[in-house]
Amino acid sequence: MKSIKVTVTGIVQGVGFRPFVYRLAKQLNLRGYVRNLGGSEVEIVVEGSPNLIEEFLRRLKNDKPPPADIYDLKVDDVEPKGFEEFSIEESGRQREAYSMIPPDIGICSNCLSEVLTLENRRFMYPLNSCAWCGPRFSMMEKIPYDRENTSMRDFPMCSNCLEEYENPDVVRRFHAQGNCCPVCGPRVWLEDRNGSINAENPILEASRLIDEGFIVAVKGLGGFHIACLATNDEVVLKLRRRKRRYEKPLAIMALNLDVASKIVSLSDEDARLLESPRRPILLLPEREDSPVSKYVAPGLSMQGIMLPYTALHHLILSNVRDGLLIMTSGNESGEPMCIDNGEAKSRLNGIADYFLMHNRRIINRVDDSVVRKTGRFYTIIRRSRGYAPMWIKLPFNISRPVIALGAHYQNTGCLAFKDIAIPTQFVGDMENVSSLIELDKALMFLIKTYGVDPSKALLAVDMHP
Repeated sequence: MKSIKVTVTGIVQGVGFRPFVYRLAKQLNLRGYVRNLGGSEVEIVVEGSPNLIEEFLRRLKNDKPPPADIYDLKVDDVEPKGFEEFSIEESGRQREAYSMIPPDIGICSNCLSEVLTLENRRFMYPLNSCAWCGPRFSMMEKIPYDRENTSMRDFPMCSNCLEEYENPDVVRRFHAQGNCCPVCGPRVWLEDRNGSINAENPILEASRLIDEGFIVAVKGLGGFHIACLATNDEVVLKLRRRKRRYEKPLAIMALNLDVASKIVSLSDEDARLLESPRRPILLLPEREDSPVSKYVAPGLSMQGIMLPYTALHHLILSNVRDGLLIMTSGNESGEPMCIDNGEAKSRLNGIADYFLMHNRRIINRVDDSVVRKTGRFYTIIRRSRGYAPMWIKLPFNISRPVIALGAHYQNTGCLAFKDIAIPTQFVGDMENVSSLIELDKALMFLIKTYGVDPSKALLAVDMHP
């Protein structure tokens, strides 16, 4: 009999990796355990015949869950302990290797199908997600990625969800830390500026109000959006006046590629990026016959467009007349995007007429990422949801950790150590105290997660005038 310990780094927490390892080991009649560790890595110990262990390692790399990304496999021979079965063990707090924190993942086709299927118990549930998609970084307080370390700890699972969670045959929900349904999960409601509105279906009512020309603040994955019609000049100008954003372009969310292709010129490669789990805003040439108001991106030949990345967004877009909306960051000019319900009611009260909110806490503020296509290449010009806080591999090693504070405008901080650099999510312009506080919070999350001692790190700052 052979026994090995495998330390897996990459995007391997929060993506259904432990359940996948469990099922694979069971199929091969191997014994041992799998668990998350405190550096965002996964530890596996397996015992069995050498041939089966070799097959296990091969399939571990080739058959991993869709959102998983293996950066490195460290395999060590260990003494057999005579395990009687294979199990998912309680997570450990120690760090044996550094690994990536999972970014937020756009809704998968399976979850969206459940939301749109009348007979499914998650029919019309706007916050549906599974082991392959949904909020990750935005709802994490710390690692390891377990439910009790996220804002989902506020929502104990009902008996049906718990049964799915404990059933290895329910592939997308077995040990899915965000598993929930309309019975036990976060709920959505609608308010006006004065308080809650008694709406039987808050999403349908919000969609109706948007079609009537009202502006609605929508609490999404990593913060609030401001949603309104993109095809009505008067509504767009009203939003610009209220937001005091007189010239900067506004992002558009389209229901699907068919709608998007009526606004911008799309290649097959563009379509793949728009539909990818990262779901960025993509800057593309606007069509001459685009239905979008000329005030959305005044004086520009490009439009920033994205597709829905949650069931909530999809349901809103499905029920508005145009199948497209302005979906811009929910913030006052120069301030960070709102993430808290009370904060949104206070700060966005002069911008939004109504507020579509839910009660899942957003821990880490995450704006929409923006990607620009230049020739055949894509360049990230705002790196946030779907990308942050994934790391960048350096072509060299550094002797001391580096904490970089970023630029004054369009700020992003960064933590670097060994041969990796980990940019924070996009923070914004450093024009006020709230942005500085946000930068500090973003950097401290990384510093604590990776156990870096700031007193032993180099500080890198731009030489501002």
